[in-house]
Amino acid sequence: MVPLQAGGSRLWRAFGRSRRAPLSSALAIALILAAILGQSSLATAQQTTPTSQDPSFFPATGYRISSPAILDFFDRHGGVRTLGYPVSSEFPMLGQRVQIFQRAVLQEDSDANVQPLNILSSDILPITHIDGLSLPPEDPDIVASAPTPDSSDYTTQALAFINVYVPDSWNGLPVNFQQTFLNTVTCADAFGTDTCDSTQLPTLDLEMWGLPTSLPTSDPLNSDFVYQRFQRGIMHFSRNSGLTQGLLLGDWLKRVMIGVDLSPDLNSEVRQSRFFAQYAPSRPLALDRPTDLPDTSLAQAFRSDTLTAAGQGLAQQAEPTLPTNVAQTATSVALTSTAVSATQVALTGQQNLLTATALALTATASTNNQNLTPTSTPVGVVSTIPVVNIGCLGDEQMWFVPRKPNVGVHVQISVTSQRHHDARAMALGGPVDPGPVVEHQGPLGFIWTWTVIPPVEEFYQWTFYADGLRPCITSGFNAFAPLGATPTPTITPVPTNTPGTATPTPTQTPVPAPAISTATQSGTCGSVITVVGANFGTPPSSFGTSVQLLGGPANAGTPKLLNLVGGSNTQLTATLPSNGLVAGSGYFLVVTNNGGTSNTASFTVTVPASNGTPQTTC
Repeated sequence: MVPLQAGGSRLWRAFGRSRRAPLSSALAIALILAAILGQSSLATAQQTTPTSQDPSFFPATGYRISSPAILDFFDRHGGVRTLGYPVSSEFPMLGQRVQIFQRAVLQEDSDANVQPLNILSSDILPITHIDGLSLPPEDPDIVASAPTPDSSDYTTQALAFINVYVPDSWNGLPVNFQQTFLNTVTCADAFGTDTCDSTQLPTLDLEMWGLPTSLPTSDPLNSDFVYQRFQRGIMHFSRNSGLTQGLLLGDWLKRVMIGVDLSPDLNSEVRQSRFFAQYAPSRPLALDRPTDLPDTSLAQAFRSDTLTAAGQGLAQQAEPTLPTNVAQTATSVALTSTAVSATQVALTGQQNLLTATALALTATASTNNQNLTPTSTPVGVVSTIPVVNIGCLGDEQMWFVPRKPNVGVHVQISVTSQRHHDARAMALGGPVDPGPVVEHQGPLGFIWTWTVIPPVEEFYQWTFYADGLRPCITSGFNAFAPLGATPTPTITPVPTNTPGTATPTPTQTPVPAPAISTATQSGTCGSVITVVGANFGTPPSSFGTSVQLLGGPANAGTPKLLNLVGGSNTQLTATLPSNGLVAGSGYFLVVTNNGGTSNTASFTVTVPASNGTPQTTC
């Protein structure tokens, strides 16, 4: 019997010779190579758990997790259920130790700290088309509005961001993206038989997925599929099966690195990646272009003998033992490719239908009478959670998805609060009827959402009323030209003096994101603070400008809305809440309006002594 390694070596030598062979010979050798490497994907359709003698070895793909740190991370984050099987050995890449799994790439630094790579970054796998799938690209507006890791309260801000931009229901479909995100890592995964600290689970989920980089998007070639892109994964919902799961990005990266078994629709950005077709076993370090990948070696990354062994192991199994949900996930890419192929012929007709639908929505919305009076519509399902209070509670925030909507496109207006308002009493006032409110909960509190369709290009200002009477927060957005249309030049109205009125009607002008240059650095409950900067709005109230106090030594993450006393485009004056603050540093000020969110300014709360006794709260 010829040793597997020897056979593999001859195969790779033949592959190397194919560079000089005619095209037909090279193609034949490539097909043989693809068939052997394809055993890794085929292996995922069967269950072969690590043996009791060696839990780090996975016969299903023939690879071992040799690093104790990576194995520990793998076990504490869901193992095969969340990361899939290993599809490479551990190898050096760009100066770090990495290992590829079906859905992720884990990286270990010199201090044995392990984290998933942002595999979908433009530097690694900027994928938007593969196997017949049309995946959403990064949305620059979503990326620009996301919190940055250097923020003092990054985790809390990140979970608030997910709370708003990752929905469970989208366009009437139960996509369950947020629940999938929040249930990625379970108590059993993270803590085993120890006592579970459920407050840590959202942080572990954030490690696995990263932040969203797109809004939910349907596949233009197959409306049965809806995707949402994250930094480290792509969620995929199928209306036909009702399943929501992550796509096999690690498998895709491996195919891209080897350069075989790739679909013809692979987007050009991936083909220009420095990882594309790098695997060259007959060359030093097994790299085709080593200058593109310094401090990298693929010599031990992929072994043909392990892939062959995986194929033999599968042939000996009479019955598949993989749980149904994992088997469906493991074969999702193949199923998706087949389904999309059947729908590609309908692309032109579907695009025409989408265009006609958008125009119809625009025409319908344009006929609506503008309603400047707050309209309250009872929510369909009333929550049984007790209502804390009536009226504004001081931590309400308003969000718009998408941030820069087009005319005729659905816009979700969401108001968030840590505490529970009565959905039957609240109202949203604005230029068009917002319709009914939908209430749900997220990781950081309650969310109330309305859906509107802007009919014309203009600024839309909205005010949230917690009890239908007293305004809590005002903000707005600008609606842009319809999708596919040429933007209409904006005509600046000429001020006219109406009899009895000496002041011309002001014109609302969009402002860029606010910015803080200096701010009062400390204060006590109820004291006045000043924020100096730019782009606060002229006047600030016309653009929904608000000042908020975030973080703090206690109640971290509970935003405190300051009472805006007055201000201009470059300076704001506001008062701190009269209670609910804890003495100490760790707070920071932030200004938000329809232009976006500002940078932060550090702030310290001081609480005066009472009758000579030091106080920690007010």
